[in-house]
Formats: sequence, structure tokens, C-alpha cells
Amino acid sequence: MKKTASILMMLLSITMSFAQTELTDDDAEAKLLVNNDRLIVLDFYATWCGPCKRMEPIIKELEAKYKDKVDFYKVDVDKNKVDDALNVTAMPTYFFLKNSSNLEVVEGAMSKAEMEDLILKHMGGAVASSSSNTIDLDDFSQSNIDKYWNSSNSLNSLAWNAYENYSDIKILLKAIKAVERSIELDRNSHNTDTYAALLYKTGNYTKALKMAKESIDIAKSSGENYQITTELIEKIIDEM
Repeated sequence: MKKTASILMMLLSITMSFAQTELTDDDAEAKLLVNNDRLIVLDFYATWCGPCKRMEPIIKELEAKYKDKVDFYKVDVDKNKVDDALNVTAMPTYFFLKNSSNLEVVEGAMSKAEMEDLILKHMGGAVASSSSNTIDLDDFSQSNIDKYWNSSNSLNSLAWNAYENYSDIKILLKAIKAVERSIELDRNSHNTDTYAALLYKTGNYTKALKMAKESIDIAKSSGENYQITTELIEKIIDEM
């Protein structure tokens, strides 16, 4: 029994070591303003935020990989005011900090490769592929869309923001065009879910249901969480 308990405690400690440390207004300054040459990835999230939930397994994997060199923290924007002080307006938003300095701020969900590129960039390591830059998620002009025409993640982030925050049909149609291009570049569970959500919002329920089911199939094949898409399917069916 003692041996079993010891094993369970060891497994629990390993699991906990790979979980982002939750910060509050009370301890954020002490944890973030440190000079120890370690990179800090600070994640501003909300429990209701779909893209935040999509990023959870990605962050978990990268934390396990870089736990000896990088500290991963997160702040719930609904329970704290740190985000207000730093003018955080989108979720998720990631701050990359080192030795009390802010190196970069990136808004929106991204692929594992893009997040890892950012981590390597600020650790001083070699970057495997092009990192995404902060984009204006509220600029739906054709020039802004064209700027990110070859970035699947950026286009998907732009489209998802339109779904969550806009009802103007012109903006939603531009968002659909953006996410269709995102899928063309890299078909994954994230952008197919975004596509399904936009189709649902614009009343194309039959196609929305088809895309949502495809998103779940992709998520299952890659071991990703698809709860958000399941909830979307329930909304679609209610309208059909």
C-alpha cells in the first residue's frame, strides 16, 4: 500500500509540474519581475474563451518540453486586474518576459509550431519556422487580410474574432473567406471549427453541421479536445 501511495504521489507531482502556475493580482509582480535569465510565458485567458481552451494542450506539451528553461504562468482575466494594467483586450494574449523586460506580446490562438518558434526566439535558440506577429484582429480590410494571406493561423485568428465579436454580415463574409484560405493552407480542427461557427452564425446550418463533424474527426485523430465543437453542434441542431 505504501509503495502504491508513493507511486501515486510521484505521478501527481509530475502532472502538477506540467501545469501552468496560476497567478493573481497579489503575487503577479513578485513572480514576473525577476532577474534570473529564465524566459516567462504569461498567458492571459478566460474560462469561456474557446481559443484559450484550444491552446491548453499545446501549452501543456511545450511546458513539459521546456520546463527546465521556461516558466509558464497564466492569469484569469475575470478574476484579476493585471490584464487591465497591461491593456490586454483579447484572449488569449501571451506576454514573453525575461529579466523584468517585456520582449513581445502576441494575441490569439496559434499552432504548436508557432508557439514553439516564439519560445525559441526569446530563449535565443534557432527558430524552426516563421513566427506569427501580432495582428490587428479588428481590421477586416482586404489589405489586412492580404497581409496574412499565407499564414493559416493568423487568418483563423482573424476569422474567429469576427465570429465572437461581430454580427455585420459583410465582416462575417470576409471572415469566411479568410478561414477558407486558412483551411486551404493547413486543414486542422481549429480552422474547420471556426468555419463551422461562421457558417452557423450566417445561417448555413447544413454545411455548418458537416464542417463541425469534420472538425471533431480531425480533433479525435490528433488527440485534441473537441468539447467546444460538440457544443456548437448542439446549437446548430437546435436551429435546423
